[in-house]
Amino acid sequence: MTKWLIASNNSFKTADLQACLALAGIEAVGYTTQYPAVTFPAEGTASYAVNAQVKAEFLANLLHQPVIADDSGLELAALQNELGVTTQRDLASSSLSTNAAVLARLDDLPTDQRGAQMVTWLAAARPNHATIISSGTVTGQIVMTPRGQQSGGFDKIFQPTGQAGTLAEMPASKRLPLTHRGQAALVLQQKLLMENDR
Repeated sequence: MTKWLIASNNSFKTADLQACLALAGIEAVGYTTQYPAVTFPAEGTASYAVNAQVKAEFLANLLHQPVIADDSGLELAALQNELGVTTQRDLASSSLSTNAAVLARLDDLPTDQRGAQMVTWLAAARPNHATIISSGTVTGQIVMTPRGQQSGGFDKIFQPTGQAGTLAEMPASKRLPLTHRGQAALVLQQKLLMENDR
């Protein structure tokens, strides 16, 4: 079985993606567990898929190892010209925490105007192989105040459609298959299996 390296310098994202990949039967570890940290190419502003692919191929070519990278974002129905592909960069400019910055942007909008989705694109790159791309999306709404201790990040303010609580209020066994990364990991697993069957 191929053991993948995760191309990220963000420890939270690495742990979350590692858990989602494990759910899909893909073994992966953060690349910094085996190699010194590197500076990745600057991300673009137009495409999750391109950002993930550039990052994965950069590290795979540098280390000559199989690498999975992701690019993710939060998209808000009320703020269609903000966040998305540039989510982390947009929120990093605020003096508030990321969740507080999102809640401040929505201020006192009612529930029916707090629609949101979290999006992930994954890229799996290996030397001498074509890069494989997958994606996942979870739709829902931003709650009024953070809730839950089962996970962090946007999970504390994101309530998926049809669910009674935020992602951070759910145990991992329920949460991970619902998340954008969990869905993208399952699609990636199917694509890797199809390639191996050729």
